[in-house]
Amino acid sequence: MPSIPLRTHHCLSWLVVCLAACLFLAPRQAAAVEGGTSHYIQGAYGDFLMGYIPAPGFYTRNDTIYQAGQIDGALKGGRAYAKLDVYSTLNLTKLSYMFDVPAIDGFLGIGAGVPIIINLHVSGNASANYLSRDNLAGVPLPDQKSVGGYGNRGGLSDIFFMPVIAGWNFGECHLVAMPIVFLPTGYYNASKLTNLGMNYFSFDGNVAFTWLSKTNFELSLNAGYMINTVNPATNYLSGNLLHLDWTTAYHFTPRFALGATGYLLTQTTPDTGSGAKLGAFQSSGSGIGPVASYAIPIGGKDLVFIAKWIHDLGSQHSFLMDTLYASFAIKF
Repeated sequence: MPSIPLRTHHCLSWLVVCLAACLFLAPRQAAAVEGGTSHYIQGAYGDFLMGYIPAPGFYTRNDTIYQAGQIDGALKGGRAYAKLDVYSTLNLTKLSYMFDVPAIDGFLGIGAGVPIIINLHVSGNASANYLSRDNLAGVPLPDQKSVGGYGNRGGLSDIFFMPVIAGWNFGECHLVAMPIVFLPTGYYNASKLTNLGMNYFSFDGNVAFTWLSKTNFELSLNAGYMINTVNPATNYLSGNLLHLDWTTAYHFTPRFALGATGYLLTQTTPDTGSGAKLGAFQSSGSGIGPVASYAIPIGGKDLVFIAKWIHDLGSQHSFLMDTLYASFAIKF
């Protein structure tokens, strides 16, 4: 019986680990974060070749992201809303520089991301006001029910940076480790519906894996664990998040690929703090959709265009969204 190459053993081992992570991350009941949103954006952690760094150099990617969705029940702008609708357009630029480091047989680098919200529209009907001066105990007052609210806003959101990016290539298998730190740089007002940032720090540890076979089939996964700090304006501590982004695709040519992409999300710790007036209400989330990429040679470089749509399959007490991406990426 022919022996299996050592690199193939390594590849299969990583594949088993990642598939186990998929099962562990499958949506289940969990406590929801403040306002039903967090620094995690479904699909923003990549799509094709999430765990693959081909060579040292400067990389840039720009995503224009449109989201539309709604949530049944959320604490936002000081009020408990029975329903919220949201429409947003975000432009996200990610920059990274990678160095070839022979000592680790791989790559080391740094990176940053700058999100600009072009427009955010939120509307809904409030069932209770929790920030009233006469209602410090958080007890809904009869004359404060069915209060409407809406707003539009745009501007800088929460900048993030990757202090270390480490990557290794093992034949058909590729691995990247990348912690991310989100900074509270976006506009925030506890009494407003339309906030551009979360008003707290988040620390997100990520590991990405790509298997690109000799037959041009690809499986890419990015698993992350996000730890949030307290929102000082509301004394609300959102629970920690476990998330997984995945893509399966076929590369028809070196320039064209087509596949499916999606995400799984669950929360591992409850919301706490005096601002968590709704308690640990339950939520879960997952989504799936098509993804395609095409590379155009420009000035000796490949400009890669990516398009994808992620449709949420279900959620409970979190935003049920449709997310559209129009993106381009290039290595200098």
